[in-house]
Amino acid sequence: MTKFARLKFDIDIVETLSEAQTAYDFFTASFDLFEDAVDILIQNVFRKDDYAVKYAVEPLLSSDGPLAHLPIRIKLLYGLGLLSQDSYKDIEKFIELKEFVQSEGESIAFLSSVLIERLHAISAVNKILPANLSENQLEESSHYIVQMKQEQNKQIVKSSLILAITEIIKELHRDTPLS
Repeated sequence: MTKFARLKFDIDIVETLSEAQTAYDFFTASFDLFEDAVDILIQNVFRKDDYAVKYAVEPLLSSDGPLAHLPIRIKLLYGLGLLSQDSYKDIEKFIELKEFVQSEGESIAFLSSVLIERLHAISAVNKILPANLSENQLEESSHYIVQMKQEQNKQIVKSSLILAITEIIKELHRDTPLS
């Protein structure tokens, strides 16, 4: 991938995730981005013109094949050494987060203590996200100051997540010996 293509790719990730207004939308979009990135890597590694590879691998990767789901695909990439252990675990945690957020529905907020706690368990996010964020940390102040501080904290969480997701996806798009 050229330097320009990587920059455009990074911009696309940032734009896609920045558009999400709710945690629900954000984690759904991040899951889709991980699926796309993993699919591109799997395409580069397994979908060759060689007839034997194509014949053996195509059914495994089809929508009803055993490698159709993201959790299985990342295990395969990790097993082949194409994904670091930290990124593998982080993607697993993002998948769990998506499921958690979907179970909570649209009501889950970026600053909910349960979500912040889960975010700190993700290595790539924990390196970036300040440790003292929560919706309950605000002192008694005017309504407008509290609102501004909450919006600022929400943007810190979103920005930290965007940076972490971008770094993980960049790892998925690096050149590998198998591609």
